[in-house]
Amino acid sequence: MTNSLAKIAELVRRETGLALPPARQTALRSAIGRAAPGLDLGAFLRATSDPVSGRDLIDRLIDEVTVRETTFVRDRGQLDVIGWHSLLQGARAAGSPTIRVWSAGCASGEEAYTLALLADQAFAPGVAPVDVLGTDISGAALAAAAAGHYRERAVRGLDGPQRRRYFERQATDTYLVSERLRRLVRFRRHNLAGDPIPPSGEARFDLVTCRNVLIYFEEPLVGHVIGSLERAMRPGGMLILGAADVLQRGAARPAALARGQATGERSSQRPFRRPLGHHPAWSREERLAAALDAADKGDRDTALAQVASLLAADPLDADAHFIHGLVALEAGEPTRAAAALRRALFTDAAFALAAFSLGRAYDALGDAAAARRAYERVLRTLDPEDHRHDLILQQIHVGDIAAACRARLGERP
Repeated sequence: MTNSLAKIAELVRRETGLALPPARQTALRSAIGRAAPGLDLGAFLRATSDPVSGRDLIDRLIDEVTVRETTFVRDRGQLDVIGWHSLLQGARAAGSPTIRVWSAGCASGEEAYTLALLADQAFAPGVAPVDVLGTDISGAALAAAAAGHYRERAVRGLDGPQRRRYFERQATDTYLVSERLRRLVRFRRHNLAGDPIPPSGEARFDLVTCRNVLIYFEEPLVGHVIGSLERAMRPGGMLILGAADVLQRGAARPAALARGQATGERSSQRPFRRPLGHHPAWSREERLAAALDAADKGDRDTALAQVASLLAADPLDADAHFIHGLVALEAGEPTRAAAALRRALFTDAAFALAAFSLGRAYDALGDAAAARRAYERVLRTLDPEDHRHDLILQQIHVGDIAAACRARLGERP
């Protein structure tokens, strides 16, 4: 990455929290070209310092690097777990007649309107007692959300009755959000990386969704935002994150934030909860689960002890090498992590999550070409029918891994 391009990437990071690693430099160059046609990188950087026009130029660049394509009822399985009537009971217990909902990083509004749609269905035929706030850092995205015009691709997840009930078909073959949904939703600008959470003037929420947003951030910002979102909820509230978001933080953590579960509820699918330590009589699966638990809790020594035990029994245990790489990556040792992850992939060339983590290690090392190759390898080898690493993957869907990869490659997730 050139010096000027690196400075622009750092400007974006300071303004938005969005990580633009070397693997995404082509996408960043393209965004700069769209924001300021005709300016070279040096001229663009100088122009952002102009006290009169610099702010507008920065905002245009933010629009270009943040506007994401999304759809209505995306990843429906997560949304189906929302207990709207239970949320209403909690809201009323807190003295509110309505369920307060926040769609953080709502892009062009599809998710905010989706939440209103699902609430309307849950409380039909009456008026849904919900107040949905959609926020995003991009002014262009919010303008599109307020306009409420969507193409066929955005509404493809909705059936015919839903389209007729909640949209008005336009002569241009677009769909306009109906007043039935609009009265439940409002939008405002908000920066998850720099603004107060919850947004200024907003009371705490009963439901917060922030899906496939944090994949653009790096630690420690990811952890800070998740903690702030949790504190922005009323007691008993629900926070839904995309599994792709928490892939940024390792392999074990996404299971704790199970798809469609509120944070704080550990996944019921993690099978082993025994005391950690060295237990020679344990099966391979039990030692692997103990290593995952230790990695999840930040207990590096115990995780590595379990890894050593696994590798002593089988030097070609891809899962053990993967956990070794994960622990090293979380400890800020990307060289050691890359070596362990390459060993995992030598043993199992189609281990997609290992390839994704290897890409993260190369990003940390500043090797953009190697990182890109690793992410492209993930997209080539992902196989939803491959269940050999289910204990590692748990509830992470291959689509979430693909989304995280595409974000790292600068493609739209």
